[in-house]
Amino acid sequence: MSIMKVLCLLLLHVALVTPGTQICKDPDENAYSIITCGAPGKNGLPGLNGANGAKGEPGPPGLQGIAGPPGAKGDRGANGEPGLQGPKGERGDSMGPAIESLKLQISGMDSRLRDLQANFENQEKDIARSRNKNYILNRFEVTYDEAKTICASGGGQLAVPRTQEENQAIFSLRKKVQMHTFMGINDLQYEGDFRDLSGQVIRYFNWRAGEPNNLRNNEDCVEMWDDGRWNDENCASKLFFICEF
Repeated sequence: MSIMKVLCLLLLHVALVTPGTQICKDPDENAYSIITCGAPGKNGLPGLNGANGAKGEPGPPGLQGIAGPPGAKGDRGANGEPGLQGPKGERGDSMGPAIESLKLQISGMDSRLRDLQANFENQEKDIARSRNKNYILNRFEVTYDEAKTICASGGGQLAVPRTQEENQAIFSLRKKVQMHTFMGINDLQYEGDFRDLSGQVIRYFNWRAGEPNNLRNNEDCVEMWDDGRWNDENCASKLFFICEF
């Protein structure tokens, strides 16, 4: 007996002893099917998950999108609220230009002041004395105002002879150089009214003949000539000068 027939007999036996079981023959296949009748059976337990499969190869990169045209420019937004007012600035200096000009003048006299200091230290021969006064000859050319400033910077003033003795001491320095020298006497405030730098009236004079003559109406400062006598001179002239200490 073939194995197939044995299996068919076993199935038939099981079907016969199982209630609600029918045996059907499939005419085409010459085989039998077993159908169990009655209530359906309960669902069985879910099967175990299978193992994860191997990771697949990455796919090809997607196509890059094409950028669209730029959008239209939007309308300008409304102006914002004004900001808080800043602190008030410092007031400008209306004297600025005048101060800068003065600084330049002072700077230009620095070299002359250094020359004066060199005279104090190195030129004893240019110093004369008369009682309690000392006179120093300065051998560089300056205007009257520059001479005043330089003497004052050194703690003195332009020399003012108030007696014949003082005039002679100043003249002892003047005759060492071939240039007239400024003295601290002028009539800048009132024409013909000669005073010293503090405004005091001069009581001793040693004018040359015919002087002062205010030539061309612009001679308001006083110089000493080579004979020790005085002459009125333009204050803008550049001369040597003698300081008094």
